[in-house]
Amino acid sequence: MAAPGPESAQFAYGKGGALEGCPTGPPLLDRSKVTIEGLAFLGLNLSRNHAGNQAMSHQGSISRQTQFDFNRIQDRGYKNFVATNDDGWLCGGGENGDSYKLPNPDSAHCEVVRLGTFNEAWGGVSRARIREVMGSIMVPHIAVTPSFVLRNGDEPPELELKFDLEMTAGEVETWPNWQLRFLHNQLFEALQIPARFCPGPHHMTFVRKAAWRSPEHMRRYFADVHSVVAEWRKAGPKHLEPELHPDAQGCPSGGQLLGEELTSPHGIYLFKHRNEPVEYFAPNFHPPYGTPEKRKIIRDVLAKQWHSPTLEWREAPAAPPPLAL
Repeated sequence: MAAPGPESAQFAYGKGGALEGCPTGPPLLDRSKVTIEGLAFLGLNLSRNHAGNQAMSHQGSISRQTQFDFNRIQDRGYKNFVATNDDGWLCGGGENGDSYKLPNPDSAHCEVVRLGTFNEAWGGVSRARIREVMGSIMVPHIAVTPSFVLRNGDEPPELELKFDLEMTAGEVETWPNWQLRFLHNQLFEALQIPARFCPGPHHMTFVRKAAWRSPEHMRRYFADVHSVVAEWRKAGPKHLEPELHPDAQGCPSGGQLLGEELTSPHGIYLFKHRNEPVEYFAPNFHPPYGTPEKRKIIRDVLAKQWHSPTLEWREAPAAPPPLAL
């Protein structure tokens, strides 16, 4: 039997010499200069410790918001799900010590910009440079509105709670989640580092390798979670408030105080990885946002958006497609 020819290979080289079909990973700004991709990022901390329910809360979870109970969109009782990955449910308190999944604290978060590492030689950025940049940009008081639950394109999929910028008929300061794009654009301008990117702006992953018991169970699940999201949307944007633990001497519930997160909340956190926030940056761009001067500032920053496939800025559309729930 003749040896298999090149046409039988799993991958084929394209005209440009690239290995067609070979996974290339996330859209880093300059992949050739990244040694270790890393997981460090700037973003929102959405974790919560459900201390009153030990069956669903890891003792190491810290309540850096109490505005959203993400157990309402998870299926801890596996009524509709048959399997998840070994991390189990990432939010709503995390997986506790009695879980048959890996016991992990609540790691709910929403990335605004991925930095990779704190090592410039690896394509990342130093913490000193991060502090310098955070002191030079405008950090608004962040309030978020959940948009919808998304099953992403992975196989098996991840489930994400999206926080999309929604250009409504109102003034710019009333657009849901404008603060996330406002920060995102400024940080992308200021941090020209090789490892920089943002995964699926902007979302919170709450389970990986999701598998349902049947197509009907999947439909039931999405019907339930969409009703929860509709309830959250009706309530309007929420500022994220850390929970003060009465026995923690001023610290958030279950953990260590980071900077001014209690005295000046609604800011952004620096994470070494999803389970380890290491620094907090308070807002410095304060309301009211409805003045002509501040509306112009916000509109100017939001006038463009980053196009990841081409790694370039493009003019933002006048209005996005209608939000599909």
